[in-house]
Amino acid sequence: MRMPEIEEPITKRQVFVPPTDQPRHVNALHAFSDGAWTGLLVAGMIVANILVIIALVAMINALLSWFGGYFQVPQLNITIILGYILFPVAALLGVPNNEIYLVAQLLGTKIVQNEFVAYTALTSEIQYKSMSTRSQLIAAYALCGFGNISAVGIQIGVLGQLGPEKKSVFAQVALSALVTGVLATLTSASVAGMVLTDEHVPSTS
Repeated sequence: MRMPEIEEPITKRQVFVPPTDQPRHVNALHAFSDGAWTGLLVAGMIVANILVIIALVAMINALLSWFGGYFQVPQLNITIILGYILFPVAALLGVPNNEIYLVAQLLGTKIVQNEFVAYTALTSEIQYKSMSTRSQLIAAYALCGFGNISAVGIQIGVLGQLGPEKKSVFAQVALSALVTGVLATLTSASVAGMVLTDEHVPSTS
């Protein structure tokens, strides 16, 4: 939907495999060997990108904390900043007013790091565990997906290994794919916010 095919598909009338400059495999062992090597490259690329993003986030947080110390804000980090930037987004999802900033922080954590870190925070950190059921459910939908900076690096690295001749195309649409992925999960969260009704406990009086 984001980048629809406008040319005539090469498989419209018949199955056609375009020619390639890569040498043909002489037998199954040759194919297995090349497949194993490609798998190793892809796995290594994924691990390398995740480690780089984690290190980059830690470095930026350390610099922000050092800089914030001059303004009596030593706890300054990316999550706090993105919490304010994404505040309107969390508000539009239908989160209760007193918990908008907390959900916005989770969204920032998910985008800068990944959804696993955000889900861990949602289920383990007291300020998120104490949120209302409505906020937790909306956050669970909003955090589901690979719309994060780590996934952008993985996308370019992995797809670049599988299709080296198209690596420039992957790099061109990487940030657009990030925005599209985030919007897709936010759409699901907004629908959940619309259909979810707050539970009312009947009065005992």
